[in-house]
Amino acid sequence: MAKLASAYGGKSFDEAVSFFRDKISMPSEHWDDLWKGQHAKGFMVAGATKADLVADLRNAVDKAIAKGTTLAEFRKDFSSIVEKHGWAYKGGKNWRTRIIYKTNLRTAYHAGRYKQMKDPDVTALRPYWQYRHGRSVNPREQHLGWDGMVLPHDDPIWDIIYPPNGWGCSCSVRTLSKRELNRMGKTEPDKAPELEYREWTDRDGKTHQVPKGIDPGWDYNVGKAQERSYKILADKFETLPQDIAKTWHKECMAGPVFQRFFDGKIKGELPVAVLSESEKQALGTNTQTVWLSRTTLAEHKIKHPDIGIDDYRLIPELLESGEVYQQGDNRLVYLMKKNRLYRAALKRTKDGRENYYLTLFETTEEKAQKEVREKYRRVR
Repeated sequence: MAKLASAYGGKSFDEAVSFFRDKISMPSEHWDDLWKGQHAKGFMVAGATKADLVADLRNAVDKAIAKGTTLAEFRKDFSSIVEKHGWAYKGGKNWRTRIIYKTNLRTAYHAGRYKQMKDPDVTALRPYWQYRHGRSVNPREQHLGWDGMVLPHDDPIWDIIYPPNGWGCSCSVRTLSKRELNRMGKTEPDKAPELEYREWTDRDGKTHQVPKGIDPGWDYNVGKAQERSYKILADKFETLPQDIAKTWHKECMAGPVFQRFFDGKIKGELPVAVLSESEKQALGTNTQTVWLSRTTLAEHKIKHPDIGIDDYRLIPELLESGEVYQQGDNRLVYLMKKNRLYRAALKRTKDGRENYYLTLFETTEEKAQKEVREKYRRVR
């Protein structure tokens, strides 16, 4: 697992690579700024808040997953990144790099394996999953107890104990056919164990019920969580200060995730910009994040084929520096002169909880004057 590429005969583990590349880079102060399944949609390194620093760390991890970079090689990349940015991180270098490297490789691996194992053709032939202990030097008692356990692939307990189940956990899951189950001397799968729980209090004083044998925040299925939309991160987007949020959105739009979204490899909605307080007030919305749906983008690519990805990557700048006009109670219209005169629009949902980007196309000064400037009230 340390080398995902070599583990597959020198070929890239495509499902693992896709899982990681679909993550949105997030600035963070603490390891639990993202919680449970949020880690399946967001990439973060505790203490890394600068967008360009997070981007460089992400690229180093991506190389490790896609090309099989060793831990020693990753440490060299890490040192160069730290020196470049002057990052004063906490903890020793060996410990910190091991955590970043192994956590990301193992979660990507298990997310990829989950996608493979849940393929309908695979579950039809191999409907059972067996928990395998990773032979750690200091094993967790519960993980040893689960070793060899065979359960149906759709048993609800996999939502909690699907590996990895904590920092440094090297457990895994393999598929079994009915014939293999019988060869083990079993006529039917095992019964899922009754989990015991303990209380754990986070740094904000909130108490969580955590299954024994699983580290806080790890009691989720990374494979299943990858299927969720980026809305799982919505509350995190809203807590970002305006200046950090704007910088982060620009970085996100310029990065690989938006490229994959634009190419149709990511479905659902993607956050593309952040509203200022004056825009929020004019729009009557409670949130600062602006979402773009894959459906809307697909429709507009057909309707306005002259508007390409570089144009869409201007969305954060358009909202930050363009002319803003209010159209009714729930819509804003934007104009911005760049290499061409852009017209864009967004709206809020009826409940005021979400904002969606609607249009982006080229217009003329004559149309802009008649259809926007003379028609709607200017906000900025």
